[in-house]
Amino acid sequence: MDSKPLNDNSLNAKSLLLSILSLLSILFILFTLQASWNNPQEQTKLDLLQTDLILQATQIQEQAKDSPKDDIFQQVLIGDSKPQDLYVQALSSYQEVLKGSKSNLVNLERLSLSPDSADYEPQALSKQKQKKQTSISEISIRTGLLQIQTGDTQGAIATWKSVAELEGQSMTSYGLTAQILKGLWSEPTMLFPNAETQIRRTLDGWYRKTALTKLYQSQQRNEKLPELEQQAQIEVNTAISRLIIINSIPLIGGSVGILVWVGLLIQWIFFRKYSPFYRKVQSETDQNLNQANLQVPWGIEITWEVMVLWFTAFCLMTQLVLPLLFEFLGIQSRASEDYTIQALLVLIPYTLSVIPMLPILQGSLAAYRPLPEGWFRIKVTPPQWLAWGIGGYFAAVPLFLVSSVISQKFLQGQGGGNPLLPILTDSQNKLPKFLLWTTLAIAAPFFEEYLFRGFLLPSLTKLLPVWGAIALSGFFFAVAHLNIADIIPLTTLGIVMGFVYWKSKNLLSSMLLHCLWNSGSFFALIALGGK
Repeated sequence: MDSKPLNDNSLNAKSLLLSILSLLSILFILFTLQASWNNPQEQTKLDLLQTDLILQATQIQEQAKDSPKDDIFQQVLIGDSKPQDLYVQALSSYQEVLKGSKSNLVNLERLSLSPDSADYEPQALSKQKQKKQTSISEISIRTGLLQIQTGDTQGAIATWKSVAELEGQSMTSYGLTAQILKGLWSEPTMLFPNAETQIRRTLDGWYRKTALTKLYQSQQRNEKLPELEQQAQIEVNTAISRLIIINSIPLIGGSVGILVWVGLLIQWIFFRKYSPFYRKVQSETDQNLNQANLQVPWGIEITWEVMVLWFTAFCLMTQLVLPLLFEFLGIQSRASEDYTIQALLVLIPYTLSVIPMLPILQGSLAAYRPLPEGWFRIKVTPPQWLAWGIGGYFAAVPLFLVSSVISQKFLQGQGGGNPLLPILTDSQNKLPKFLLWTTLAIAAPFFEEYLFRGFLLPSLTKLLPVWGAIALSGFFFAVAHLNIADIIPLTTLGIVMGFVYWKSKNLLSSMLLHCLWNSGSFFALIALGGK
């Protein structure tokens, strides 16, 4: 007699707990996305890195007549722009980023003084402000050198002077470099001790060559100039190689992707019944696909339960348990100077935070086992999943590029922060990069596809049409990355991966697409940031 009330009470307690966890999850997502708005998009930083490579490669114009190969690369990678035009374009890019960074610093200072600052850890807020100030100083000294190149010497001196005003008494290496550069281009020239060492420490590529050339001329050490030119030519060849790698991925991928879409359009026009987008053919295979939404044995409540419990476990592990553990072991304090530890602090938390998904799925779906055929299918044979994965990758490239441009225009360079970028662009050690590749190309494709495509997408067909389920699962996949700048591009990518999985009915296809995508981005970042 008491069993029914007990079950009712258990159900009510479970519903109440899920409601609380759902509210907390939504609030966490909203606050995290709002916080990401204060960070510049990593794509903006990547654009500056590519700008620096192009500036380095512009020096091939002086040797182009003697090297037809370099002339060809100039036309492909740089185009017909004159060096002066490239300097103007680079200066515009740097000034835009500098303006945005200063605006972000002002917002951080206002936040630290507002009543809402109690919601933020003072130490973390102070570190964020210091990091932003250092970034502004670094961008400023490069901006000043570009102003010199465009003929605005007084503007450059004012830019370098602003670095000293920004840093005040706590002068960094960038602040000292700004003083050295201001002295070199002042009238009369002012020379500082250890200027060469300081310039080499804080500048690289075209910026270092420009500053050192002025320094040697001011010191009347013209015998050093040929050596500097020789080193610059070596860097030119390296810059060209890196630009080829960086541009080949979107160029080749985008070109092949356009051909894939042209082929799909031709197929739709002339052979429509064979098109993957055709839904009216009632073959046995298509009937099974169309009826897949009828084979979800649980309701939307179970779907919501799995996603909320997984996200709660994910947040607890990444925001509470692991940070406290790493702090207790003293690992966190050593991470800032060790890229291997930084990479491990990406791989280990990611793996430990997504692994709870498996027991959560096991427990929530236990009452519905054995599951209908086709759920969580991972089959090596037949090998059609290879064609779906590779074809889906190329089809996604042009869509992703267009959606990324839309996102950047809409967000105006805000809304993204990527902790992996410094490890990929600054570290020269192969081990941390291998650890990151393991995270991006193996762990992420397996766990994320298993959850978002293997479970969430077909579960949503209980409530939505197939296309609605594909779109909504792609949106949830993007939101789970917790960056505003990622939402539009990753929703697009998630939709493509969802469609590939839905048509192939094999998780290996979307896992392969995911692996290829992350690997391509990984190697492009390494090429972009390599020293």
